[in-house]
Amino acid sequence: MTNQSVPPWLYKLFTGHQYPYVRRQAKFANRGIKPGEERPEPTPEEIDAKFWEIYPRCSVKILQEVKTGMIVSFVELDEYAPGTYQELIDHPEDFLAKRYGKKKIKVNFYDGENFVCTINFKVGGWTGHEH
Repeated sequence: MTNQSVPPWLYKLFTGHQYPYVRRQAKFANRGIKPGEERPEPTPEEIDAKFWEIYPRCSVKILQEVKTGMIVSFVELDEYAPGTYQELIDHPEDFLAKRYGKKKIKVNFYDGENFVCTINFKVGGWTGHEH
């Protein structure tokens, strides 16, 4: 267990069932499985340990949603190296509004080249996260 903390929305985003990257990494880290045996689901402690292994090495891409007619596309606005986006994590709406203005923003997290999870913000009109 670690004494670090992150906002609940971020922890849930990384460890919840919507994006399985952290859970899958925890599941396959269990080396005590014999060939042919079913891998057990990871425990909350194993998921937590894997989160703290993966999250600190994640980079972030900031993308803007652009709608042209019926087509939605995303334009990359910025990229942040691991450990350089604490203000985004602590105050996402304020950070995004200050840096990018009133837009629909997608924030993607990557572990190296591997996509981990994403979250969308309606900056300026954003009302909160679904629970």
